[in-house]
Amino acid sequence: MNMNRGMPVSTLKLLRSKKLMLTLLVLAFCFVIYFHFFHSVTISPAVEAEQMKALEITKQMYDLEPFRSDGCSGNVSNLWKSAVTTLSTQSPEFSEKYSATQDIPFEAACIAHDKLYHKGTGGYVGRLRADNDLRTAILDYATTNSEDIKVRTGFSSTEQVIYMYEFIAESVYRGVRLGGAPCTGMSYAWGFGYNNGSCE
Repeated sequence: MNMNRGMPVSTLKLLRSKKLMLTLLVLAFCFVIYFHFFHSVTISPAVEAEQMKALEITKQMYDLEPFRSDGCSGNVSNLWKSAVTTLSTQSPEFSEKYSATQDIPFEAACIAHDKLYHKGTGGYVGRLRADNDLRTAILDYATTNSEDIKVRTGFSSTEQVIYMYEFIAESVYRGVRLGGAPCTGMSYAWGFGYNNGSCE
């Protein structure tokens, strides 16, 4: 049944334009809120270049703190552990497949990435390489462990596994590119080993 039958075309256009305007307003609001509360986001190479200069000054003023890692940042590792624990108590089948994977499967790659971020050496190119290495390591995990992943997930082909991990790797990469700039005071900022990621 067509709900629009009997409505004048001008009314339909107006409703569509109102929906579009509302959608644009919601997106604009989300954009403002996101950048207001997530000040670690850097979307300009020029801004990041200034942050890199400030980081180098900070490195001269502070000693490198001992390395620490939260695994995969953004609370991803903790969420993974919590989900595996909770779902394992609710489903014996899930428990059988995932109880041995309390850590997120590619957590070693995240920790290696954190070590590079801790020191924050190499400027923009160093950070870009670290982020690309993380993306590559996640894909390498998938190709190396595709048979195990197929058993756990029920996927029937290696291509499905790789496709899923491509999405994961790209999402992680975009997240660290967007949110890992130096001098933000965040625990995952480039150079967080100096002055807790804050710059002078």
